[in-house]
Amino acid sequence: NGRNLLVEGAAMPLAGLVPFGAVPAWVKLELAPGGSSQISELGWKKTLRSVLSLSYFHHAPNLVWFVVALALHVGAPYDISGARDGWALEPFLQRLALNFGVAGLYYSFFYVALYHLSWAKRKFKPGSYPTMGNMAHNLWYWSLGVLQWTAWECVMTRLWATGMVPFVSDAQLLASPALLAWNALWVLIVPLWRDLHFYVAHRFIHIRAVYRFVHSLHHRCTDPEPFSGMTMHPVEHLYYFSNALVPTLYLSGLSPLVFQWIFVHLSLAPGAGHSGWEDHFQADQYHYVHHAKFECNYGSPFSGFIDQWCGTFRERLGESVAYRGEWVEPVGTTHDGVPRRANTARTAAQDGAAHNGAAQDDAAQDGTTYDGAAKAKGVWAKDAYLGLPADKMHATYTLFSLGLAALFAHAAVSGSGDSTRGATRAPTSRLQTAAPTAVAAAVAYGPVVVALALCALSGDRISWRWPFHKERVFGQFGLFLVLGWLACLLPVFHAAQWVCIVAA
Repeated sequence: NGRNLLVEGAAMPLAGLVPFGAVPAWVKLELAPGGSSQISELGWKKTLRSVLSLSYFHHAPNLVWFVVALALHVGAPYDISGARDGWALEPFLQRLALNFGVAGLYYSFFYVALYHLSWAKRKFKPGSYPTMGNMAHNLWYWSLGVLQWTAWECVMTRLWATGMVPFVSDAQLLASPALLAWNALWVLIVPLWRDLHFYVAHRFIHIRAVYRFVHSLHHRCTDPEPFSGMTMHPVEHLYYFSNALVPTLYLSGLSPLVFQWIFVHLSLAPGAGHSGWEDHFQADQYHYVHHAKFECNYGSPFSGFIDQWCGTFRERLGESVAYRGEWVEPVGTTHDGVPRRANTARTAAQDGAAHNGAAQDDAAQDGTTYDGAAKAKGVWAKDAYLGLPADKMHATYTLFSLGLAALFAHAAVSGSGDSTRGATRAPTSRLQTAAPTAVAAAVAYGPVVVALALCALSGDRISWRWPFHKERVFGQFGLFLVLGWLACLLPVFHAAQWVCIVAA
């Protein structure tokens, strides 16, 4: 049956290598989209089997994305030699245009194929489509993601060029079997590292204050479309893109190809995975359930065993038999964590979507027969219409974010020019590192500190650890908090500090 394919061990759920119209074997076509259980497809044993067989790489979208990264590395390599003389606007604009072109083509392909050509038939929420206002919101924040992607590429190019971070050229790579093997290993590690980092970072930005002022923007789309994948607050882009910094900053002997490969994976993978449809290449029920139910499925099927261990796994839309987390029916908070008035009589759907995404009609996903009938078209995502700040606190956080971006740009660019001054990672004096360290601390830690402060000033009476407030600080919560610092905040701090030292 061409519509009933299974690819075991894929890092994301696939409909085989058939782009559209196929579903994995565990999907029951007689049930509503999203109504089939994924329990049988998860577990550390399946993850380990896919790693040992390399099926997560060669029989998955990872192979496609790596080909894109390799093509970019060969056809449009980073201009490291040109970056020795400092920053220039023209190379940045050229790289920005290239990234917009690559990402735009990939995302647009899935958007047009699914939402205009109807190449897939099983939408998780039939009849629900984004308005022009919704798309304006998504495209704006998606574009900010491409802009920041390009900025980090320029930062790394500058660090390579000035000797602050080591790298190996293609000639060195091909001349050394050891270096070639080391880089080939990292080509295979990248999807695994991406998955692990995503789980840790995703859980971190679900902590109360960070979620309220940062990640809630991404969750405005309870029924996502492709561009929703990288529709994030710029602070979320910051921590999300930190994935590429970890191996590049701290490991020697790596080619810029590895950095390029990570960023291609970071930038393209969210597209089809946020499509909103069940029957196509890289369809992702696991993450769709996260958008619909909010407090579950922080990783992917590949890392699903961690969700299972933490009790935050939901196997399907509708009622779950596997979920053991802290989620309850929303009483008093909207999806972005802003307290709802006690006397309101609005339903979750009228509210744009409650924090668990209750605008999704669970009854239709509760194991009932799927007849393909479309529901009446309503508001796709009320809170994602143009995306204006919800209140004074959110407006304050927006102004802070803009100021922080301007501060970092000024500190990283001003005074740069002579590459010889940055030829060593060791600073020459404490005075040289004081200002860069202060700027780096503001960039890496400021967004979290300010979010916590604004929550306190707004009289937020919900635990700062919510929805993980029942976990032990010196236990599961503390473990993931430290991992979030190591995986997200610390690499951003070091990258910002080092590029500012070069400029200073």
